[in-house]
Amino acid sequence: MEFYSTLHTPLVLVLCISGTIGHILSIGVLLKMLNPTNILLISMSINQLLLCVNFLYSTLFKAGSEKMCLPFLWSFGWTFSLLISVNLSVFVHMLSTFHLVALSIIRHLSLQSLSNIHSSLAWFTYRKAVITLIIIYTSVLIVCTPLYFQSRVVLGECPDSCVPPFAINLPHRTTAYRLRFSENALLQSINFWLFGSICKLIPCSILCLMTYFILKSLKKIRRMSAKFGNIQRDRQYHRTTKVILMVMLMFMIVETPQGILAVAQSIFRIPHLDIIGDVVEVITLLNSCLIFALFCSMNSRIRSAFREHSAKICLWASAPNDGRESEEKKALSTETPDCDKVTEMRAENISNDKNVKPVHL
Repeated sequence: MEFYSTLHTPLVLVLCISGTIGHILSIGVLLKMLNPTNILLISMSINQLLLCVNFLYSTLFKAGSEKMCLPFLWSFGWTFSLLISVNLSVFVHMLSTFHLVALSIIRHLSLQSLSNIHSSLAWFTYRKAVITLIIIYTSVLIVCTPLYFQSRVVLGECPDSCVPPFAINLPHRTTAYRLRFSENALLQSINFWLFGSICKLIPCSILCLMTYFILKSLKKIRRMSAKFGNIQRDRQYHRTTKVILMVMLMFMIVETPQGILAVAQSIFRIPHLDIIGDVVEVITLLNSCLIFALFCSMNSRIRSAFREHSAKICLWASAPNDGRESEEKKALSTETPDCDKVTEMRAENISNDKNVKPVHL
């Protein structure tokens, strides 16, 4: 237990930073490829980005408040920001769930439209995409209402975890603002059932059903393509549909145990809940990073953008300060170089005082 507690914070930081960078790249590329489905994917990626950034903030806050014992973090303002972070975490998490359910239903209906040989117009339009997003955000805002009253800021004492050497100069029994969960048993039960059922178990059940319908529609489209030779219509949705199916499968694997755990917690006491919560947090962040990886597998432009930005970072880190800008422009006109080769080229350039020629891999 102690080993994992030590490992948890750096692991969360790595996943948060990786997920943040990945989703920023995917949002930037998807914005250049606008279509109704990608609008939903962009919104979903923004939610995942907010999830990573929010986890990063709350992790750093807890480390500073409970481990490093920084007194300014115990003020009302900073503690209230943690309350906002807690509510935002639930809101964004549920938004991602509703996005995925909406994507699964839309993909099923789109495949049904595609399987109709008389269909020549796209079923899912920009107008329907905007309406879908309005419904998603409004629904989540209403559904999450009881969760907003789950925690509040109260005046208490400094955290018990504050021990020397960090707390050695603190006065005894220093007062501090802290978050306290509601002691209302009815509200606790409603929130646990709400978070476990509406945010976890019911969406997982819908996704299972949609997975069956999507696979059935794909099978029908393949039969039509083989019969009529209409291969282009099959390829139009094939790769994106596979990615959506993989995201749905990951969601069901990750969220179903959490839903069962949330419902069980409202019935009986579960031991080691703090450790379980930390593990769930890491799994959620890992799932967010895997979603970016699946977006990369869906589109070559996202992969190219990721390689391009990685190459720019390598060039920036290895080039002399006075030559970084010109060398970055030169590298962008060539294929993506390897970081080690770039470093060797820079070393040779410094020693020989010659221009570096682009290397084609």
